Amino acid sequence: MIWQKGTRCGTIVVSAIAIVSFAGELACADFDVNTPRGQETVSHTSPNGTVELAIRSAPFPGHPEIYSQKDIDKEKELAGIDFYNGKTKDGLDIVLIPKTYSTSPGINIHTVNLPAGASHLGYAQSHTGKSHSGDDKVIAKYKQTIPTHFTYSPSILGYYHLSRFLNTGHVEPAIVRTMDAAAHKPLADLGKAKAIGSNNRQQWAELRALDDSRSNPALYTKDGKQLYGALQSNPTGEESYPHLSDLQGAAAFAASAEFSKVASSAPLRLNCKDDSGRLIQAAVQQIVQIKDLSDMVLMDFIMSQADRFSGNMHSEKIYVWLDNGALKTKAKKSDLAKAAEQSQEIPSDAVVINRMIMKDNDAGLVSGNSARSYHLLDRVSHMDPKTYNRLLDLQKELQKPEVAQWYQTELLFTPGNFNTLKSNVDEAVRILSARKDKSLFLDASLTSALGVEEGT
Repeated sequence: MIWQKGTRCGTIVVSAIAIVSFAGELACADFDVNTPRGQETVSHTSPNGTVELAIRSAPFPGHPEIYSQKDIDKEKELAGIDFYNGKTKDGLDIVLIPKTYSTSPGINIHTVNLPAGASHLGYAQSHTGKSHSGDDKVIAKYKQTIPTHFTYSPSILGYYHLSRFLNTGHVEPAIVRTMDAAAHKPLADLGKAKAIGSNNRQQWAELRALDDSRSNPALYTKDGKQLYGALQSNPTGEESYPHLSDLQGAAAFAASAEFSKVASSAPLRLNCKDDSGRLIQAAVQQIVQIKDLSDMVLMDFIMSQADRFSGNMHSEKIYVWLDNGALKTKAKKSDLAKAAEQSQEIPSDAVVINRMIMKDNDAGLVSGNSARSYHLLDRVSHMDPKTYNRLLDLQKELQKPEVAQWYQTELLFTPGNFNTLKSNVDEAVRILSARKDKSLFLDASLTSALGVEEGT
C-alpha cells in the first residue's frame, strides 16, 4: 500500500513498509524523568502540580568549544520559559498557541501583552492563525514526535548539534522539554478545532487521542504524565528563500539554476571585489549561496531528511563587509525602526545578501533520504574546506562509545537512529573523499576567495 504525506506545498509518497519501520523504531524509545541527563535542568510546575523539565543537553563530548556564548544564552532562555505563568524580562506574557497552519502539529510560544482580564487560552482561541500583530512575537516552537506522520523531535535536536559540530547551517538552539499531558489537552482540542486543512486537522486529532492513552513511549514519559519533545528558538527576520522555497520536490531543486552552480564542474573563479576594493554583491551572494546549499545537502544526507523540498527553505538578510583585512557579517534587523537605526552603524560599503536558515528540521531519521535518493551529494562539486574537514573529524568522533551514548541519552536518539547517522556520515565521507581534487573543489569559501580571515 502507498500513503501520501501532506507537506506545506505538496505531498511525499511513502510506502507502508516505511511507516511500519518508523513505528517499530520509535517503539524502542523511552523517556524516564528520573534518568540523569543534560548539563542543566530547570523545573517548571504545571497548574495540575506536575513538575515539567527543561533540559539543556550536555555538549558534544569533548567539544564544548563548538557552542558560542549566544548559543548558551539562548539555551538558558529556552529553559527558563514557563508555559503557564511566564513573562519575558520586558514583562510580556508567555502564551502557548497551537500551530494550525502547516502539516505537523506543534505549539508556538508567543510573547504578548495580554489585555486585562484575558486568559491565556482565550487569547489563543483568537490567534491560532499564521499572522499576528506587531507586538505578538513567536519566540520558540515546541514539537513532539508524531509516530505516523514524520515529525520526530530527536531530528530537531540532532540538527542543532550537528550544525555546531560542522560549524554551518544556521540552526537555532534547541533543548529537551517535557509538558504536562493534561495541560496539553485543551491546546490539542483547540488545534483540532482551528486546523487549516485536512492534514493538520488529522494530526491534531491523532495527537489529541494520544493525550488520552499516553501509552506511546515515543512521545510520552515512562510514567505517562507528560509529553516530551524539543523546544527550539524561533529565528527573527527569517523569510522564504527566494525562488528555492517555491520549488516542489527534490527533482525540481536538482534541476534548478541555483543547484546547477553547486554542481558545476568548473572551479569557482569569481571576482568578489571591484577595482576600488569594494565588495561585489552578486559575486558574494553566489559564493555564499553555493556554500549554503552544499552544506544543506550534506546535513540533510547525514540526517536522512525526508521533507526539505516542500517549502522548507528559509533565509535571512545579512550585511557583509571588510574591516582591516577581516570579513564581518551581521544579520539585518527585521523591525523597520531597528533596521533604520542599525543602518547608521553599518559601513556604507557593506553589501546585503541572503543567507540560508535551516529550520523545519523535524522530518529527519524517519523515512527516506531525499539527498541520497536524488544523488544530490554525488553532484556537489563545491564545498567549504572547513565543512569538509569537520566532516572527517565527525566520522572519527562517531567511533567513540561515549559519543554513541551521548546521542541516545542527550539527544533522545534510538540505537537505530545513531546507526543511521553513523552510516550516513561514513557514506558521505566515501562519496566526497573519492572526488576530492577531481570533481569536488573545496572552494566554496568567501574568506578564501577574498584572501581574508573571518572577523568576530
